[in-house]
Amino acid sequence: MTQNVRRGGKIWVRIFPDKPVTTRPTETSMGSRKGSPKYWVAVVKPVTHLNVADNSGARELMCIRIIGTSNRRYANIGDVIVVVIKEAVPNMPLERTEVIRAVIVRTCKELKRDNGMIIRYDDNAAVIVDQEGNPKGTRIFGAIVRELRQLNFTKIVSLAPEVL
Repeated sequence: MTQNVRRGGKIWVRIFPDKPVTTRPTETSMGSRKGSPKYWVAVVKPVTHLNVADNSGARELMCIRIIGTSNRRYANIGDVIVVVIKEAVPNMPLERTEVIRAVIVRTCKELKRDNGMIIRYDDNAAVIVDQEGNPKGTRIFGAIVRELRQLNFTKIVSLAPEVL
């Protein structure tokens, strides 16, 4: 976790400190389109794979639609998206190929605050919610930004172990 906050610098939260910053080998050029497509994008858009930040039973999600206006291309922290479960834990209520809603809680794309602080995470992660916006899981893993409280996701903020 990197914090340069004294003069409004940036916070770079590394959720998995032992994981390398890039999963692609260093000799691969950025525009070569080699490797898995889920490592090409830093922003959340349709077909982006996300980790699950709660204990609802899913492990990996894929975004298929961004809820909001009809022509939104990208989703940011706090946006509700429609996802499909790509990988799930056995013997849990959520199953693979199930289409559900989720709230984005972490993105690799930087979040800029009004005071000049920049927050960037290692991974894209979401919390599975129901139609009312309440989380399906009972625990939240990892750090969460406090902007979710202003977006009426107070239950997610209260379950989080750390709020930045």
